[in-house]
Amino acid sequence: MSMTLSFPHPVEGSVDIFSDADVAVVKAHWPFDLETDEWVDITGTFRSADFARVVADATATAGPHTIELEHDRLTLERLGERFMFDLSRVGAMPRRLILEFPLEYLHTLGEKATRSDV
Repeated sequence: MSMTLSFPHPVEGSVDIFSDADVAVVKAHWPFDLETDEWVDITGTFRSADFARVVADATATAGPHTIELEHDRLTLERLGERFMFDLSRVGAMPRRLILEFPLEYLHTLGEKATRSDV
């Protein structure tokens, strides 16, 4: 599985997307509070075809676009010149991470998805 794209935090941490023909894995290690060294760690696994579709849909049309697989859920939504990234996992230890990134990150991800990298 190769890394498709990384969305870095300005100081430390990132959201990394890995993929192959079958599976796309979204892995986040994001600071909750850098002063207290608290982190949000969450991983979501999705079918590559579903992941490519949600990226294409979010790039092309307004509104939230969501995919789910078992305990994992990813929603992408354009917000002007930015986009919302909402990754959640249910279960005994539910987790959720909602971030905003520059819209160019979504476009870059969409370009990679159309080349079958995702």
